[in-house]
Amino acid sequence: MPPGRSDLVGRLGDPGPPSGPQVAVGRPSMSGVLDPEGVARERPAQVDDRETVALHQPGTALPGELSPRSQGTRFEPAETRAGVGSAPDDATGEDLGGGSPPEDAAPERSDGADEPPRRRRGLLIGALAAAAVVALGVTSVFTIEPVGRVFGLGGPAVAPTSPPPAPFVAERVLHGVDPAATGPTAEGLTAALAPSVGAAGVGTLHGVVVDPASGQALWSASAQEPAVPASTTKILTSAAVLLALPADHTFDTTVVAGTEPGTVILVGGGDPALTATPDGTTTLYSPEPARIADLAAQVLEAAGGEPITEVLVDVSRYSGPLRASGWDDADAPSTYGGFVEPLLLDGGRSDPLVEPSVRLGSPARAAGEALAEALGGGAAVSVAEAPAPADAAVLGEVRSPPLVDVVEAMMLMSDNVAAEMLARELALEVGEEPTYEGAAAAITMVLAENGFDVSQLTLFDASGLSRDNRITPNLLGDVLSATVHPIDESDQARSAALRPMLTGLPVAAASGTLADRFQTEAGRGWVQAKTGTLSSVNTLAGVVTDQEGKLLVFALLSSGTSREQGRPALDAVASALRECGCR
Repeated sequence: MPPGRSDLVGRLGDPGPPSGPQVAVGRPSMSGVLDPEGVARERPAQVDDRETVALHQPGTALPGELSPRSQGTRFEPAETRAGVGSAPDDATGEDLGGGSPPEDAAPERSDGADEPPRRRRGLLIGALAAAAVVALGVTSVFTIEPVGRVFGLGGPAVAPTSPPPAPFVAERVLHGVDPAATGPTAEGLTAALAPSVGAAGVGTLHGVVVDPASGQALWSASAQEPAVPASTTKILTSAAVLLALPADHTFDTTVVAGTEPGTVILVGGGDPALTATPDGTTTLYSPEPARIADLAAQVLEAAGGEPITEVLVDVSRYSGPLRASGWDDADAPSTYGGFVEPLLLDGGRSDPLVEPSVRLGSPARAAGEALAEALGGGAAVSVAEAPAPADAAVLGEVRSPPLVDVVEAMMLMSDNVAAEMLARELALEVGEEPTYEGAAAAITMVLAENGFDVSQLTLFDASGLSRDNRITPNLLGDVLSATVHPIDESDQARSAALRPMLTGLPVAAASGTLADRFQTEAGRGWVQAKTGTLSSVNTLAGVVTDQEGKLLVFALLSSGTSREQGRPALDAVASALRECGCR
């Protein structure tokens, strides 16, 4: 079990009234239900001769397929479980990931970086914790033999020599949230939001609330006007990358033979999760990242005993300035931003397992030194701007985790370096220059090709660290609505491609950059949203389910107030949506 999983379950508390999904997993007991960690849960309701427990699962896999984030959970088509219900064509995912860390080191200009988590806490539990948050989403149903039948209660006494009870078996079937839920009226929602959107801490607000099933805006405030988005920019970056590249795409790091005997060239391929941590270590990005040790083992085998005397580092894959327009000099390197090179370890962090930690000024060289050490030490290391020879023999190669996992980790931690690397890879994919400018152009082009209105979009980076970026709430709302839209004939390919982004949206009071927020708000455990923070700019965009089970999309971009004022003010707006019936 990944670190912090049981902690996240315990922190969620009661996610809402009985009408909402329950987080109740585990074996029946005399006093209730205990989950595998021993945490007491509410007893499940009786259904005929069985007990039923509602539970959310990440839905990025089609029925019957194995999801890479499901930790081995196989989603079975509903028709194979007679009498239990029908599964949707596809399941929406929720999320989980790392917890929020302390504020970053930049004076109030904390984001672009949104304080990524101290440690990732496992991908699946955030999805479970998000309850009904996921759009038109998925609920797993466990059917469990009655307590008396499983444990032999209520019948003749069991002799001490009797065999133990049969193993506990759970059956899972996915159910979609009803897209026909009535939801709020525009008038009711406007009245319900008035106190929170009018609070002083909100400052100047650009925002929109959308019914993703119909695409109708139920409430808006200057939603058509562009505003500084901070790290909600990453919603557009993630969407463009997922629309342009396959979900299982990987970023490969190779070692090739140099032109001189004993020389090898380490070639960066854009993997932010590459690591030199020991085998078996779960990193901030993945439990199974590509490892320098594996590269070294392949190189030593290919060398056949010939000593390696020099390691060259090829960083020619990317080009352009070290910082984007709208960045301060202090933004890179810092605890939240770094130089974007196609070769680095653990996002270029000085401490691979701590977030935040200062990003290195020469991340590619550090990767080369790690390879030299893994090869036995003693090899000289130098960084080469020129590319490795095209016909060089490949001595070793390792692959990143799948694209969907890299996107998820980037979103949960609000990792600026990973966002910029993904955007550079997108630029290369669509024929743009692998620079800040080219990456911004690639994001804009891919979104436009997929039907989104980018007429008022201005991007200078992919992470949101630039204060020069401008995005309308309407565009953020449109992208999120497409992400959670029912997968049907009207929008099947686009929604299916965007679905994995949902697991990267932090869960209020539970995961990612929202782990330390919403602690006393009604949105606790129900709001899933990408955060954003710059000096005097606070943003929040995501999804929430109201009291009647209606899924709503929201995008809130505020300015003119401090982080200490703006964040709780936006949390209150999102929580007002959760409390809404609003007619």
